Amino acid sequence: MERTPGDDHTSEPGQPGEGQVFLGAGAAPSVNPRTDQIAHLYQLGDPTLFDLDLDSLLDELLVRVQGILAVDTVAVLLIDERRGVLEACAAKGLEEEVEQGVVIPIRRGFAGRVAAERRPIFIADVNHADIVNPILREKGIRSLLGVPLVVEAGVIGVLHVGTVTPREFTEEDASVLQLAATRAAPAIERVRLFQALEHEHRGAVALQRSLLPERLPELVGMRLAARYLPARDEVGGDWYDLIELGRGRLGIAIGDVVGHGVRAAALMGHLRTGLRAYALDGLSPGAVLERLDRLLQSNRKGGMATAAYGVFDPESGELVLASAGHPPPLILPREGEPFFLERGGSPPLGTMPYAGFPEQSVMLPGEDIVVLYTDGLVEVRGEALEQGLERLVEAVRHADSPDAVCDRALESLVAPGGGGDDLAIVATQSASISERLSMRLPADPTVLADVRLMLRRWLHHLGAGGDDIGAIMLACGEACANAIEHAYSPAIAAFELSGDARGDVVTLAVRDSGKWRSPRGEHRGRGLTIMEATMDDVEVKPTADGTEVVMRRRLRGAE
Repeated sequence: MERTPGDDHTSEPGQPGEGQVFLGAGAAPSVNPRTDQIAHLYQLGDPTLFDLDLDSLLDELLVRVQGILAVDTVAVLLIDERRGVLEACAAKGLEEEVEQGVVIPIRRGFAGRVAAERRPIFIADVNHADIVNPILREKGIRSLLGVPLVVEAGVIGVLHVGTVTPREFTEEDASVLQLAATRAAPAIERVRLFQALEHEHRGAVALQRSLLPERLPELVGMRLAARYLPARDEVGGDWYDLIELGRGRLGIAIGDVVGHGVRAAALMGHLRTGLRAYALDGLSPGAVLERLDRLLQSNRKGGMATAAYGVFDPESGELVLASAGHPPPLILPREGEPFFLERGGSPPLGTMPYAGFPEQSVMLPGEDIVVLYTDGLVEVRGEALEQGLERLVEAVRHADSPDAVCDRALESLVAPGGGGDDLAIVATQSASISERLSMRLPADPTVLADVRLMLRRWLHHLGAGGDDIGAIMLACGEACANAIEHAYSPAIAAFELSGDARGDVVTLAVRDSGKWRSPRGEHRGRGLTIMEATMDDVEVKPTADGTEVVMRRRLRGAE
């Protein structure tokens, strides 16, 4: 080992590298700092430092250390546990260390030995020392002093200073720098921990939101609304789904995975995907929950969740629902007092093998609102659940739409900034059916499915039988298809559909702003024939703006 002037150490195991000298005991300052230095050091305990982000905190710390020791350079290197290296994070006078992403292996070179030995090391002459960072020589640094950054007996990094002229750093200098590191290390670690938790929280929230529906389905005659709100500190496994099942029926699902964090969010996504698949297979609510229960119990890591799933048929007004330990759905009737559906008494998912989930059915007139929610909306620690349910009723009692229900519930029951648990709420409402049918629709073939759904509901409301509904829907579909096709320019166009019932006679009118033209193609032009075959009377009347098709049929079931 080449010795530095003034170095009386010999080359023995545990000694630092060439040209490096241990100073002090490393555990605590051995020399009391001067009074003027103490005044500077108290600045490092400034509480406002802890409110800064990591970059701002390090920048402020380096400025203060540089002033305390009157040095040309000061730098902080923090340990990257995954790679097992020191990484330059902030510097004054050695900005290139950070800009070039300098990393130093633990136990190698100056900073690596400081971290490994956990003791202050002094280098009198960089040109005659074991240095692996070429920037130190490129910048003309001659003397260095480094100390470990220690938190709870663990090293998190290295704080070192340097000068461009030779300097004999003393035991007192080492004590002052070590005291600065002692003040700085916990603050750095706190900020790093906070940022890591914040990063994980953001990631979990992003994961949670990515697993929830991107948008709600659009169903004719249905109003839908939903909200999800993460907890203040960490996300959980609350979720909801609204599933278009065909023939105008709507699947309504909500659930809550026990636990918090990324694992709960991931398990939530697993369950939501499974439930959607079972629902689209046409299974009943009870059967869907049975399959979902088996899916959860097959999970190698286990888990527990509550859930509720229902199928609403707007045509009949029937809601069939099953629950797995979930809070009871709330019904807001158009007339009368709000009420909760009875709890089925079934256990949460994942808790009992071969559990059953009985279904219950309720008939809902038009404009009744169904509200499903998770316990984060109504539960308060140390309070009976019934009190939270009463608050929910009072908050949404006078709401007249699903959006109003969600907004009033969050405003009344959730503290600003979120609660201690995440929550979800979903509300649905079926529009009431009037005696007259009136629709204005874009001239686009995709709207024909909506026409069929609304027409079926309207005819069912009138008491039409299956044969009548089929015949009228076929004729009306042909009339609407003709209205969409006939003589429209590329500009945006629309057509109108109206319906009326007088006694047992149903009258439908389809109006467009185009003109009928000769059939195009060998097998075209049969729409009028179909209408005349299925309806009692069909009139095609030109108007000032286009064409009107009027169709009438006496309901056979009324005879």
